[in-house]
Amino acid sequence: DFGLGQEALNQLIQRDYMEWNTSKSKQSTDVNANAIPEKGANLLALILCTVQQVLGIEYCPPLPDVATILLTHMPESYAFATIREMINDTSHFLPVSQKDYYSWCKTYGMIVKRMFPVTYKAMKTCGALEPEGLEPIFKRFFTTIMKPGDILRFVDIFLVEGCKAVFRLALSLCQLVRFDLKSLILTDSESWWREIRSRTLSPEFSFKKHLNLMYPKFGKVAKRYPNRRGLRRAMKYNERWALENMPIYIDETPPKPMGFTSNECTLAQPASVRSNLAKWLPPSLKSTQLDLIYSTEIHGRSLVAFYNECQRSKNTIVLIEALTGSTRATIGMFASHAWNINSGSYGDGECFLFRSNPNPKCFHWVPDFAGSMDALESQAVSEQFMVAKRDFIAMGANEDGTNGLYLDQELVRGESHPALGFKNEPLPGESHETFDIGVLEVYRLIREIDGKAIGHDDALVWDLEGL
Repeated sequence: DFGLGQEALNQLIQRDYMEWNTSKSKQSTDVNANAIPEKGANLLALILCTVQQVLGIEYCPPLPDVATILLTHMPESYAFATIREMINDTSHFLPVSQKDYYSWCKTYGMIVKRMFPVTYKAMKTCGALEPEGLEPIFKRFFTTIMKPGDILRFVDIFLVEGCKAVFRLALSLCQLVRFDLKSLILTDSESWWREIRSRTLSPEFSFKKHLNLMYPKFGKVAKRYPNRRGLRRAMKYNERWALENMPIYIDETPPKPMGFTSNECTLAQPASVRSNLAKWLPPSLKSTQLDLIYSTEIHGRSLVAFYNECQRSKNTIVLIEALTGSTRATIGMFASHAWNINSGSYGDGECFLFRSNPNPKCFHWVPDFAGSMDALESQAVSEQFMVAKRDFIAMGANEDGTNGLYLDQELVRGESHPALGFKNEPLPGESHETFDIGVLEVYRLIREIDGKAIGHDDALVWDLEGL
């Protein structure tokens, strides 16, 4: 049920989409008569199973509703291709783990508090800002509180803007009752959403006019809406809170090691290395195998060869044999974007640094936070995720010019310093900030189920040629 809950999923199929299939004048009192047709339910099950088996997603509460909406206007192949791109995209279209979902909820509460303090108090008091209280927006994708036609118009915006559109709509709905708060009787979160629903389902409600609240051009509200980058930073920052507050059983069983496709790999051979990588990767990339695309032992030791082999592949893992005197460590970095010579820094907060041997440890990027959303919206140095020049590559940065991980032009020398955002220790070990590079390997990720590469000539599961 992807975290939606079996009861809610049954309700989705049997009742919530009555109005999508039947005109208002002919709606039946028989719930089953207005349920999603059997063929539609089967196609929905097909897509959900494919997302689970192909993309490895186990938790994504809004997915059943999003898939259902897409199936009302496109074939299942197009619907799956759209969902796959949303999940693989790094723009956070959907929460694909419990950590993501709780982070979204916490971030929404932060923004409501900043934009509408009085509304925040009312929502907080009745429980509408708790993760369970926010289910109508972050789990049910607004389908239980808005008209079908308005949902379809919103989906057009969502497919372009991702989670930014979700937050904007959710925040703008708060304004529908902000002037009536004193007269409202709010006993629980359901009473809050009942008040919202009474306004959005009213004949007087116009989604076209409501867009002016979602995207105000002038005034204080326009300035206080978080931009896309600020929203990502806030969600990333709140991941720590999410991990501490989400009700999840912590499985201490080591994850299954990732598979690999070539016997030519050396640094990824140990099962412990591949097991840790499986634990550290984003949820949408866990059901994958390692495919060697560059090795200093095969392609030569230079950045030119590195770029030639890696420039077409996103989501790559760089493994490095770091030599410091008589000690040896296996360190590396995960790059969300392809390695290409770039005049500026690029990438996003999915990038991370790690040491896989000895003393495995991962350093995910977390934005610096000075106590407000405004602080999260103005950061520069800490967001130098990937730096790719003709004479070096690096990940992470500091104001003094050092990097979390730096590799020179000939791929023979490297450096590692604590970097802003990543807050890593020197990867080869304390007091080992410089090192010689032994073997260096780069792996792209391919899906286990069909052997297709992610982010490199990514063919569709269904053949769409000619459509």
